[in-house]
Amino acid sequence: MLTITNSAEMARVLSTLTDTTLKRILTDRVEQLAEYDGYDLGELAHWLIVQPGDTLDTIETALGFSPVTSLAEVLSDHGGWFEAVLILSDDGFGWCMLVPDDPAVPLDLLELFRGASEVRESS
Repeated sequence: MLTITNSAEMARVLSTLTDTTLKRILTDRVEQLAEYDGYDLGELAHWLIVQPGDTLDTIETALGFSPVTSLAEVLSDHGGWFEAVLILSDDGFGWCMLVPDDPAVPLDLLELFRGASEVRESS
């Protein structure tokens, strides 16, 4: 798993990513948060990028809570990557969790995202 907690870490991750979809998602989020001038990226959000083989226990430890039982503000399917935005405080700070659609990812997470995608598609 990768965690990103500030602008320098985000720049480092973006400079090394080869997955174009993941890079586009992160770049889009950085651009969206750039309007909050005077704040480091890490003051607005942290990112957790799940990798195949990560366990639900390690993900929960990194986040400090269970993403399966917490309500996400946004669940998105980006075609190969799922995204969950979890707001933790009234000032808007939160985690953005990115999960590959991969069978080596904890099934609970995949079911959460796939179920949300099915609900949206049938609406």
